[in-house]
Parts: sequence; structure tokens; C-alpha cells
Amino acid sequence: AAVERPGRRGLSNRWRLRSRRGQQVARGADATGREGEGHTGSVQGGQPRRRVARDPESLRWNLELALREEDFETAALLRDELAAADFGRPALALEGLLRDRVRCAIDAALGSAARTSPAAQLEAVRLLQALATPPAASRDAEDGLFWVLKDATEDEVLEVAEAALWSCWLHSGDEAVDVTMQQGLKLMGAGELAKAVQAFTEVITRAPTYAEGWNKRATALFLAERFDESIEDCNRVLELKPRHFGCLSGLGICHLRKGDERSAALWLRRALEVNPRSDDTKRIVADLEARSAFLLLRPRINEVLGELRTGSPSRLPQAEEQVRASWEAFHVEDLDKSTYYFRVSVECLSGPGVAGAARYYALQYAGGSVFPLSRVTQGPAAISLAPGESYHYSFMLTLTEELRAAQGGLLFRSHRHSGRDGDCEDDLQDAFFEAPLERLEELHGPSAVREADLGRLNEGFRFMGRLEIQVED
Repeated sequence: AAVERPGRRGLSNRWRLRSRRGQQVARGADATGREGEGHTGSVQGGQPRRRVARDPESLRWNLELALREEDFETAALLRDELAAADFGRPALALEGLLRDRVRCAIDAALGSAARTSPAAQLEAVRLLQALATPPAASRDAEDGLFWVLKDATEDEVLEVAEAALWSCWLHSGDEAVDVTMQQGLKLMGAGELAKAVQAFTEVITRAPTYAEGWNKRATALFLAERFDESIEDCNRVLELKPRHFGCLSGLGICHLRKGDERSAALWLRRALEVNPRSDDTKRIVADLEARSAFLLLRPRINEVLGELRTGSPSRLPQAEEQVRASWEAFHVEDLDKSTYYFRVSVECLSGPGVAGAARYYALQYAGGSVFPLSRVTQGPAAISLAPGESYHYSFMLTLTEELRAAQGGLLFRSHRHSGRDGDCEDDLQDAFFEAPLERLEELHGPSAVREADLGRLNEGFRFMGRLEIQVED
């Protein structure tokens, strides 16, 4: 069974202590899942109650919880029972001791214990690395490194955890395979790609379950611009190690080189879910999403501009039930130029959650001319909402002419995830949709306010700034 991280995810109900001092220790189950006979426990009503025999792993969890609750009397009983259980099952005892080391190392690496020093955190990460390295690799220790990579806050700890995972993956546990692997890496570094592919193929033949052999051959094939073959090898890597963030990002770059930006963005986002610290991957994803957003918005913006130009009624797109958006505009009377204050409210009503991709506004001057404003919603302008959450923002526009009308929309990406590792096709459900902002007209008169009113109007809204637009002849 995989290690459950202490202090972070809680203990299984099966392993929780139900008693305090003077009460019976919690019942558990033996290694087969059946309750068994054991020695007597506490006395209730003058009759001794029988306590079931439990496996060492269950006892260790109960012991840890007793110590956390400072129930030292129960802890002493559990230590005696654990010693007896370990004596009868030495192999299971060794597994339990290994899990204990992993759990303690995870806690230390994350700085969960009070006054854990940075040096102790780094030492704990290195211990996890040693335990996760073949030939006697612990899957629990590798899981622990991924926990550290996702939950740690110190940059040095994150850096060491990432390097530790790469180091673990590079070792096959077979000395002959490792020698051939190093030969392939030298050949690839020297640009002798055909020979490198041949060396990595030999590695794969000798150790077909060694994920890094497939990953390095995928890299050599990519450098040789044999993208389809590289993608095939990446898929084999993910069958063996679904969280291999290097392979996930490499798969995204393969699709990007093939011109499939949609698949590239999906795989690169998957890589960031596993390893959020890759700035290069973040930058590439941001660029891809910006291009995708503008490609999707361009026809819609042109449509809205045409409606404003001709005065035809607005044809709002079918709104997703997942998100509702609304806005207001106010003319600020007492400023020198034509200045408008806008408030926008967005609410996620249902679904798995959404992330903002872009937003646009189509504006019409009093003289009839129209123009668009659009931006990608990243950085300070980012919107990410779970069901039931809302977001409110505001901005100001200063123009050389008065406005007659305004219309807009917000482009969102829905967090629909297939939940199947390595299957990008299902993730194509990760779709874009627009939350329209209805047309606003007659932006003077009742909607006029004074500059002194803006503080009150902006309560509960995040002010995004003021933009001044000059009309060119």
C-alpha cells in the first residue's frame, strides 16, 4: 500500500484510535482484512474484552496517532504489541520500517515539524532520493518526492527535489544497462543522433520497463526531427511513469513542432500540474493560450463591431450555464476628457471550475466609429474560479470622444479533465467558451457619476487601472 502522508491527508478510519487512557485500544484488522483473536484489552463491566490481532502497519499508524495526541499510556501498549507483531512477521516489519522512514522524511522535507532547519529539509529530500533509487527503489519514496515538489515552498528544496527525481529515473538498477545509457547520452550530446538512438534501443531491449531508456530515445528522435516516433516513445514512458514531467513537457514540444498547438498546450499544462516550477513551460503555455484565445475571439470581435457599426440588434452567443457575467458603465462627469468607469462581475455557477483566457470590449464613439480592445487574462488580470466563486473587477477608459455604446465578452477555459493519465484525446474536452457582456447604451444621463463617487462604487471590486485612448486622424 502507498504511504499516506502524515499530518497532511489524515489517517484512514481503519487505523484511527478510538480510545483514550483506561479504554480499549481501537480494533483493527489483520493482514487478510479479517478480525482475529488476540490478548485481552481493558476491563469493562468486570469482564475483560478481547483485542483483535493487527498487522504491523496498522499498529504503526495507531502508535503515531497516539504520540501526536500525547496518549503515552496507549503508545506504550502499542509499542509492546508492535514488537510482538514484528517478531512474528520480519518481512512485513521491514516494509513497515521503510514506510516509517519515508513518512518521517516527507514531514521533514516539507518542514512540517516545528523548527525544522533548511539543512534538515534538504537532507530529508536526499534520503527520499536514496530510497527511491533502483535497484531497491521504494515507490513510496518517489511519491514523497512528488509531494515535496508540489507542496514545498522553499526554492532550494524544490530545486533539490526536482533534481532528485531526475537522478532516480536515470538509474536502472542494472550496471550494464547504466553503462550503455551513459554511452547513449554522450553520443546524443555530441550530435551523433543515429548512434544515440541505437544505444538507447539497446537499453530498451535489455530493460523494457526502464522508463528513462524510452524517454532518452524519445529525446534523440526529437532532436533528429522524427517527431511521430518520439511521440510513440513518450507514450511508452507515460505508461510506466505517468508523472514524468520531463516526458510530458517533451510531448508538448513534439506536438508544437508538428504545428498542433492545441495538443501542445494540453500536454504542457499537464506537465505544470506535476511540476509547477518550470518557468519555461509556463511561458510557452502562456504564449500558446494567448494565440488560441485571439484566434477564437477574432471572428466574434468582428461580428460585434459590425453590429455596432450598422446599429443592428446584438446577437449574443448561447451562454454557458457554467458562468454568468454582467457589467455596468458610468460616465465620470467632472473630469476634463470623456472618462468612463466600468464594473464587471463574473460568477461560476457549476461545473469543474474555469480559468479566464481573454476578454474583449467593442466600443462605439458618439460619431459612429467603432474600435475594439482586447487582452489576455494572465498575471494580475487572471481569473480562476471554482463553482460558487465570483470575481469582480473594474477599470477606467479616458477618450477624446464620448461613447455611444459598448459590448464585450469574456473567454474562459473549462477545467474538464478526463482523469486518465497519458490520454490527451479525452482532455480535448478542455474547451473554450464565451461569457457575453450585453450591450450598454445611453452611457450618459442616469449613469453619470462624479469622481468623488468612484471610491464608493469600487467597494468589492478589483481596480485594474486606467487606460487613455487617443483618436488618430
